Amino acid sequence: MKKRLAIVLSCCLLLSGGWAWPATTAHGAMAKVEFSINNEALILPVDSTPYVSGSTVMVPLRIAGEALDLTVSFIKKNNIVLLAGGGSELSLKVGGSEVTINGQDTIAFEGKVVLRNNRIYVPLTFFYALGLVTTYDAVSGEVAVNTTQAMANTVLGLFTSGKYELLSQRYFSKVMQTAVSVPQLQQAWESIATPNGDFVKLKSVQASKGNDGLTIVSTVSFSKGDVAVTSLVNNNGQIIGLHISPVPADLVIPASVVEEEINVGAGTTHPLKGTLTLPKNATGPLSAVVLVQGSGASDQDETAFGYKPFRDIAWGLAQQGIAVLRYDKRTFTYPQQFMGEAATGVTVKEETVDDAIAASLLLKSDKRINPARVYMVGHSLGGMLAPRIDAEGGDFAGLILLAGSPRKLWEIMNDQYAAIFKAMDDKDPLKAQSQAMLAAEMVKANQMSTWSETEAKATTLFGSPAYYFMEMDQHNTETLARKLTKPVLVLQGSDDIQVYANKDYPLWQEVLKNDPLAVYKLYPGLNHFFVNYDGVGAGTATEYNVAGLVDAKVISDMAEWITGQK
Repeated sequence: MKKRLAIVLSCCLLLSGGWAWPATTAHGAMAKVEFSINNEALILPVDSTPYVSGSTVMVPLRIAGEALDLTVSFIKKNNIVLLAGGGSELSLKVGGSEVTINGQDTIAFEGKVVLRNNRIYVPLTFFYALGLVTTYDAVSGEVAVNTTQAMANTVLGLFTSGKYELLSQRYFSKVMQTAVSVPQLQQAWESIATPNGDFVKLKSVQASKGNDGLTIVSTVSFSKGDVAVTSLVNNNGQIIGLHISPVPADLVIPASVVEEEINVGAGTTHPLKGTLTLPKNATGPLSAVVLVQGSGASDQDETAFGYKPFRDIAWGLAQQGIAVLRYDKRTFTYPQQFMGEAATGVTVKEETVDDAIAASLLLKSDKRINPARVYMVGHSLGGMLAPRIDAEGGDFAGLILLAGSPRKLWEIMNDQYAAIFKAMDDKDPLKAQSQAMLAAEMVKANQMSTWSETEAKATTLFGSPAYYFMEMDQHNTETLARKLTKPVLVLQGSDDIQVYANKDYPLWQEVLKNDPLAVYKLYPGLNHFFVNYDGVGAGTATEYNVAGLVDAKVISDMAEWITGQK
């Protein structure tokens, strides 16, 4: 079925790929040609077959345009070609290398438009510049142009029919084929698709074109939830990047809540987008909280797998009269500044601590907020860092620790990896290798306190710069937490497989034993994100692949604790 042309102008930054052109015949024409649009082969007159000029594939514009439901006209006296359809009008000129869209935006492409045998030919790159998927196979002589919708349908069809090997061989670049084996591809798909039930339909397709390729995001509906398949496609139709993830539940903001865009760190080198969530028509100075995310480059909702826990918490608390500030992490907003060589000197101070303090000061300066009743809610790593953030300038009225730990980060990571490796089959040769590698990492971790900063920055621990862990150890969570005398609420899910109810939760009780204002709550059946799940893959990371919401009891307990403070 023919699809209308979609022109996409937005940009993305992901992976990169190359495009190599083979030799042609002595006369510059391909010996055997099959030209297809949206996977349908076109019947071509003898004088209108694609051909190669130098390193550029040229295709007949009128035939291709009409196959894409475009009206094509040629104004001979001006050497201008017009294409119309899908609500857009395109114009380009014979001899030119750019196309103008609706008389305003101009996009350049490689090669030039030519008039040959009274037919207009354009480089294949013309269609790629417009956001379409283009392919040329010199061996088979196949030239193809597909809309991103057609590409998404093809990839999804291969996934849902279990044709993983065909998907890899036909559409993956050589680098992708090496990086992702067919069994790995199958596991990646099934671990997310299976818990979400039966396939229903391809719900939507969005695409954007950047310097590194076309990013195609397909939202796929299953009976229990939606899944996003994100493909990065290079200029020869090869997939060079692929990500499969569940889509968090798409909710409508409650009628009793309002949200304002806010900027954390305005005027600094790293301003961050944020959202202030407020109860509608609230009067009087409000109690408020700052939400601080766990590890990783997280957005302000702390979007992870099928969850948006910070959105759930913000809306839930605001419905109970409490203002909430959440914001994107620096590593999310400025990823290039925290990657590669730049990562060797990054610590949690730059990644998390400084911005949480700035958020606290921002809330306290808002006249709608009671500055004496600003609290911090830290999840996972955010919970671990809460005593430090408070001591270094956050100065909160109280702390809520969601699935945090007073232990060292590398100790927790060791436990997590050990559990994964222990579950592997004893016959799998990778099990012993993995356990040996983990033991070697722990030797380094235990020696880290003797290293200089230079040594730590030159060494990795669990694949990350060791200096990151070393700097955290120098601001020990347990030591700082033992000094707390302010209200602290420790919340933990019993089914958490990342921070442990039988180890980290009781350790908080021991560490905070001298704080008379510390309160503890353990929730049966809740995981690391405080979501209750009993389906396929329960008790493993697979359960994160099914969209879920933070348990309402957890949010109401936080609200009751905050409003109950003197």
